[in-house]
Amino acid sequence: MTFRNFLVAGTALAVIGSGQALAQQPKTAQPAAASPKKPAAVTLLDRIVISATMLSEAVIDALAPVSTIDGEQLSRTQASTVADIFRTTPGVAASMNGDDPATSINIRGLEQYGRVVVTLDGARQHYWRVGHGSGSFYVEPELLKEATVIRGPVSNAYGSGGIGGVVSFQTKDAGDFLNSDERWALSEKLGHESNGRGFTTSTTGAYRFSDDADVIGNLIYRSRDAYKDGNGAVVPWTGEDVLSGYLKTTLRPADGHELKLGAILQNYEDFVTGSSGSPSPTLSRYDADTTNQTYTAGYTYLPDDNPYVDLSVNFYHNRTRAEQTQVWPKAQIGNFRYYDVATTGVNAKSSSRFDAWGLQHTLTYGADYYYLTGDSEAAHFGSGKQRGYGGFLQWQGDYSDWLQVITAIRYDGYQLDGETKTKPVQEASLSGSRWSPRITVGVTPVEGLQLYGTYSEGYRAPGLQEVFRGGGAHGSGDNYVPNLLLQPETARSWEAGVNVKYDDLMVGGDTLRGKLNFFHTDVDDYIDVNLTVMPRKAINIGAARLRGVEAEAIYDFGWGFVNGTASLTDAKMKTGVYAGQTLNNTPLERFSATFGVRALDDKLTMGVQYLSVGEITRTSRTSPTIPGIVDPGFNITNLFANYQVNDTLRLDAGIENLFNEAYTDPQSSWSTSAATRQGKGQTFKISLTGRIGG
Repeated sequence: MTFRNFLVAGTALAVIGSGQALAQQPKTAQPAAASPKKPAAVTLLDRIVISATMLSEAVIDALAPVSTIDGEQLSRTQASTVADIFRTTPGVAASMNGDDPATSINIRGLEQYGRVVVTLDGARQHYWRVGHGSGSFYVEPELLKEATVIRGPVSNAYGSGGIGGVVSFQTKDAGDFLNSDERWALSEKLGHESNGRGFTTSTTGAYRFSDDADVIGNLIYRSRDAYKDGNGAVVPWTGEDVLSGYLKTTLRPADGHELKLGAILQNYEDFVTGSSGSPSPTLSRYDADTTNQTYTAGYTYLPDDNPYVDLSVNFYHNRTRAEQTQVWPKAQIGNFRYYDVATTGVNAKSSSRFDAWGLQHTLTYGADYYYLTGDSEAAHFGSGKQRGYGGFLQWQGDYSDWLQVITAIRYDGYQLDGETKTKPVQEASLSGSRWSPRITVGVTPVEGLQLYGTYSEGYRAPGLQEVFRGGGAHGSGDNYVPNLLLQPETARSWEAGVNVKYDDLMVGGDTLRGKLNFFHTDVDDYIDVNLTVMPRKAINIGAARLRGVEAEAIYDFGWGFVNGTASLTDAKMKTGVYAGQTLNNTPLERFSATFGVRALDDKLTMGVQYLSVGEITRTSRTSPTIPGIVDPGFNITNLFANYQVNDTLRLDAGIENLFNEAYTDPQSSWSTSAATRQGKGQTFKISLTGRIGG
């Protein structure tokens, strides 16, 4: 019996065995009496999130590489792009080209075409276009309550494809905005940034009809001119106008029942180019109008008197449509193209908890399905339909307070239907399925120190763009052809981690939280376009290997705090024509440190943040044997200050890129011949938020 088959069988036996004890009543442990002491600070790693097990738990207690960014972090950074949100998250790099508001997220070297599952209020965000926009998405940071990142295929319970991990964005509920004694509240935020003369206004209102019904709405307008890089040069085509908002209502028709209905609308107006940053005078440029719509309906049932039921069901629809009108070169002004990607899906899961045989058991089980369509008349766009479906079964056993074992099995299936845009037209259908196991063992040898190890597998189906793309690039002829024989990617990952959690170390009420994780992932049948031959097409180009270490730590001592993150990643192709090349220009070294102090009864927080990104060698994809171009590393220093003036007024201020560093994000598709750097130069930010309620 192979190791993988052993895991599958072990999961089944654990579930069957624990299921025989469902008739036993759960036991409730009585808490021991404790003497009063100064409460410890609640840090970012103490936040309760939906973890890799699909269960709610604190980040520090998760036996997985999990990170979160909460509302306070979002306010501190005054994020104007999604890339701003993740700049200190270990193992994660969110990139933007500057001339495109879409974002692509890289986790440990994996990105594009669903390798990282991105959700907004539970709705999968799928979008692609030709070339450098593949696998991107649109999210306005001002909409968000928090973001959670789960790195690696350990996250596969969240749905098909996420061999790199999951990024989950959440918007605020009315209960997050209203105080407990308020029926209504209204806030207005005005923001300004110096570089690009950016302006933001955000209006939020909420109303509580009763304890059983409430509603919240938000409207945001953001406008920015082209910004300057660290050398003082204007980075062309980086201005944009964004109008977005959402409406969400929560209904509680009976005890334990909750229904949430939401709508999120985003519109982006900007200019995109055929090759970001290129100085070519004949480069194609487009006036782009992009709309993203997300609709969600979520139902939960959590009865107080039944530990066997913890049900949630979510329905969603997301559509991204980009309409682009060509404005250069002169001979092609007025040409029109569009990209339209829509995803409709449902997912459901429940958990059952009980005690038996000296263990606390938690069975979690669920299923998910999505239907995706991609449409465009452009030959370089892979049009068609894709269905993804799956289910998972997971058992978690806890013994005393020192041992935790998790075993899980997931089934994934897919079907792609489309037709080529070659002549003659050829209709095709691809399908496949796979079982992916997971096992985690965690031990707590001494209080405050937790060790764990994990083996997990993941599965990603080829995307429509990879299978059906034709046409050319940058005005060339039809030098891309479809590949109807593409095979899915499979990932096998080993992880080992340490969680550290101590209070009252040096002064009363201080806290130390830390997570350290080592990983090694092998990806078989990795899909990429082979640019060394003509015609070009996506193929299973070889095997990839990802390995590295990630760390995140927080020390909070009441009147101040120190946060640190670090990641060292080695993500390379091991076989094939690109053997030895780094995956997606992944930075091998990323380090951040944040130091902050609190004053005026914690109403004022101010501090400094430092970010260091290591050098990257950009290798040639058309001629992989020639020497690569070394992109030097860069170091960014930011300052921040947040002042809660009173109950109705808040002031946030900051300086990004204090020393005006000239740099280019290595994850971006910025042209190596660009006359400017892609990164934004020194930027002063300030925002004022007023709030009333009653």
